[in-house]
Amino acid sequence: MTFWQENYHFIKDVYDMRHQKMAEWMENVEKAIARIMADKVYTSAEFKRERDNFHALCKDLERSEVKKWLAQILEILMAERAKDQKRDELEKLDITIKKHENLIPTVMKTQVMVDLYWKCYAYGDELKPHIEFLDGIMLSSTRDIAPSCVENVDELIERQEKSLVQLETKRGVVKDLIEKGKVLLQNPDKPRFLDSHVQRIEIGWDDTKEKAQDRLTLLNNTKAAWEGYADGNIKIAEEFDKCEEETKKVKKRFNLEAAFEDLARRQEIFNKTKETVHGMFDQLKTDYSTMCLTLPDDKKQQLKKELVPVEEKLALVKIFDEKVQKISEFCNSLKNFDSSLKTIDSWMVGATKELEDIKLSSDKLTPEDRVSRTMDLQEDIAAKVQIINKNVADELELLPQGDKVPQDAQDFKDELNRIKKYVLDLKEKTIKECNSYSEDVKYWAEYRTGIKEFVPWLEQAEKASTSGLVKPTNLTEAEALYQKSSTFTNSCESHLKLLNAANEAAQKMTSHKESDEEVAKLKLRYDKVKAVSDEWMKKVDTLVKEWKLLDNTVSELNAWVAKDKTADGENQFSLEKMESTLGELKNIFKQKEKLVENL
Repeated sequence: MTFWQENYHFIKDVYDMRHQKMAEWMENVEKAIARIMADKVYTSAEFKRERDNFHALCKDLERSEVKKWLAQILEILMAERAKDQKRDELEKLDITIKKHENLIPTVMKTQVMVDLYWKCYAYGDELKPHIEFLDGIMLSSTRDIAPSCVENVDELIERQEKSLVQLETKRGVVKDLIEKGKVLLQNPDKPRFLDSHVQRIEIGWDDTKEKAQDRLTLLNNTKAAWEGYADGNIKIAEEFDKCEEETKKVKKRFNLEAAFEDLARRQEIFNKTKETVHGMFDQLKTDYSTMCLTLPDDKKQQLKKELVPVEEKLALVKIFDEKVQKISEFCNSLKNFDSSLKTIDSWMVGATKELEDIKLSSDKLTPEDRVSRTMDLQEDIAAKVQIINKNVADELELLPQGDKVPQDAQDFKDELNRIKKYVLDLKEKTIKECNSYSEDVKYWAEYRTGIKEFVPWLEQAEKASTSGLVKPTNLTEAEALYQKSSTFTNSCESHLKLLNAANEAAQKMTSHKESDEEVAKLKLRYDKVKAVSDEWMKKVDTLVKEWKLLDNTVSELNAWVAKDKTADGENQFSLEKMESTLGELKNIFKQKEKLVENL
């Protein structure tokens, strides 16, 4: 029996122990790797311990002597052992060796990661004092403050300016750290916590700088607000006094041009005053709001109470505004009043001319036209009287009353009275003329009625007078012609009375030139007709007389002849008398024929 076989159990125990140590070492390496690669974020000291432990485990990473010894010893021990046992032991060793071989790449990679992680943890340690510095500045820039006076604010401003100077001093170092962190971030195997480290310094720097600057701005604004609030209260009080003084200067002026010039000046002063006062009050409220950002509650309430009387005094601006508005309304009313007077004054010239024109043109107008024009003028005058009455009422409102009236106002009063008197006088004259023209309408109607009846008759008479007389063939026709001529003559005489009556009515009118001319023309035409009528009457009268004489002579002759035969006998007939009568009868007949021929 050999040495190995004699000491098999002892050597086998040693082999198993070393094999077990190999397995435990690999397990410890895996655990170390797991701890290093875990999601946990270590402190730099904790990670250093894990790193050192890992490095210590990995000093003899190859384990070649151990693997060689285990293989040699196992081969010797299993030389005389059963095949099954030998196979099992070899398989166990083979598994261990393969596990070791597989572990080596992981360890190599982990070593690289450990170095990277350690740089990141070292970077975090490097950041720590700077982050603490930024946190300190951030705390001082964001903590609540409550300065009670301007001096306190000055102290805080001084401190904040120092903080900003410190920040500016650290700018280069912090920017380098940020760039260093960004370089580390470019490694794809970087730990997750590195992002937060870089963001914390980068965002922290910008945020701290912003908050520090904001706090300095707040402090400067607060200082300005304290100073502005105190100064603003004094200045706005002065402006209120000026506002009251300017309000007292707003008065009525009765010279139109001067009134509008003064109004423009007052409006300009008011606008400036309003802008100034409200601007000051708004600034006071702004200063108050700025101060309230840092003031304690009791101080806020005190300042709020101080603003109340200032705000109440804004009513002075409103009073100023109302007074200027009233003066503006007064100026516009005065302007309208003046314009109304000037308009009526201008109208009076035309109205007077119209009345004069009606009078002067009365002979060219019909009474209806004269009445119509005077009534139109009356309506126009009535409308102007209403305006004047309104002006009278407006004058009581616009202008001062009593004994002591400013001359500019008195000028308006005098002009109003002059225009009122003139228009009322014009109204009376127009009414008088209209009344007289109204009487003319009645007489004109009578005149026109007579003329309308006379003219158609005259036209018929003129036509009849030119047609001549019908020559009668016997006494009956002659008598009928006489009757016709007599009727025509009577008609002429009656219609002459009608024309005269119409003319008498026309003579009663205010103006009758047109009617006189018309009557004269009609009378001329009438005279011609009447002359014909008289001539006809004369001729027919003579004709009828001659014809009757002729008939009487014939009748007398016949009666004489008959009487001579019956009473005295045939022998008593006087031839001389008969011849004398026949001669007379012949002369009468010739005269009758001549008269008929001359009709």
